[in-house]
Amino acid sequence: MGALQIERSITQTLESTIGLKGVREDDEFMLDLFQDRKRTYRLKRTKYKIKTSSKFLFDFKTSEIFLPVFGALPATFELSLIQHTSSKEFNEKSRYLMKSLDNSPFCLNGVYCFEAYLERGDIIDIGFNRIQFLRPRTHLKISEESNQCQNLLTEEMIKSSLNIMIEGETGTGKTTLAKSIHDESLRTGKFIHLNLSSFAPSLIESELFGHVKGAFTGAINEKRGAILEAHKGTLFLDEIDSLSTEHQTKLLLFLDNQQVRAVGGSVNHQAEVRLIFASGTKMEKLIAEERMRKDFYYRLTSGLVICLEALRENSKLIEELCLKFEKDQYCIISEDLIKYYQDCPWPGNIRHLLSHLNKKKIFSNGKKIILDHLDHDLLKDQSEVSNFSAHQLRPLEEIKMDYCLNVFMKTDKNVMRASKLLDISPNTLKAMLLNREKLSQSRSHKVIDINF
Repeated sequence: MGALQIERSITQTLESTIGLKGVREDDEFMLDLFQDRKRTYRLKRTKYKIKTSSKFLFDFKTSEIFLPVFGALPATFELSLIQHTSSKEFNEKSRYLMKSLDNSPFCLNGVYCFEAYLERGDIIDIGFNRIQFLRPRTHLKISEESNQCQNLLTEEMIKSSLNIMIEGETGTGKTTLAKSIHDESLRTGKFIHLNLSSFAPSLIESELFGHVKGAFTGAINEKRGAILEAHKGTLFLDEIDSLSTEHQTKLLLFLDNQQVRAVGGSVNHQAEVRLIFASGTKMEKLIAEERMRKDFYYRLTSGLVICLEALRENSKLIEELCLKFEKDQYCIISEDLIKYYQDCPWPGNIRHLLSHLNKKKIFSNGKKIILDHLDHDLLKDQSEVSNFSAHQLRPLEEIKMDYCLNVFMKTDKNVMRASKLLDISPNTLKAMLLNREKLSQSRSHKVIDINF
């Protein structure tokens, strides 16, 4: 056993290992047992015994956990809460220690150990059983404030027949919101999602209103159209800003009389449909560019208008999405990484963030997700974000500070290397980073921990 690598040891003092990442009382751990379902428990005792056995058992009276390990010598481990001398900071500065009580090591994050202080996100493997330490459940709740429409949509509005216009950049959750509104509206018909930008202009009318057999070349069968398909339900017209003025006129007629006539048909059909529109471009801009009729604009905005905030403008939502990802994917995202994400522009918004987190989880092999090379390209100049508006224009000095921070992060927080690449002195770089941190704090959102 002497050749086994030991990554973390009790030789460090408790004080030197204190941090928000430390596993503390009220944190949770998940047992992923050999050929069995996953179980999650909360750390409530100051001491637990973990023993190998022929079957699983959690004895709550003695706080003993028996893990099924077959064909191996019996092994016993102890998980104990090491208390700090200051009683006022008991929960903050006390943490759990895992140690072997015999000659059998445990595998911590892929490295064999005999004893180690634990951090949130750590994974311990004993045989084919896995123990993963999580955040306390109370930290994983998504607050109601993260729902951007919480104060806009009442139950009466959701259940009404009012049409809704949703504006927001790509990835801000327009489709998810539209589907949620339909589900809560209790409408008996279907939810039909039609992305208007995905069809050739010549097919838009047929997709919306349907066509009769033989109406045009290739119309070998009759087609009902999205409006009739959504009868007594909800029709979500995505990318309404891509609709030509000709088709705007035809859709405007339906909005006025709720009647549909198929292409090539001679009979009008009544359709009771709740319409939800979505646009990635501001309506006022389309009017100014004469890409949208004014009467069509007034009709679209005659109901409810909802503007979804870009993710880069809502640092609280970034944190909450990360915590929800932890809960859903049974992983831990380091605090440094969450703070880093709160400074990234996220041009693809929520979809961009979740896709990036999924990639990170795959590369981390299901372990703790930390700041690494996969994140370095995220922190780019805000001017590179598509569709940024005038209020996002910033002073040159602020852009310079952002660039220095980006270089600092790409050099793994190495002040000497970063200052050499930037051709400035280390003291100048430190001053730039500290000024940026003060600027961010004055704007009341979380910032990256510099840690020189």
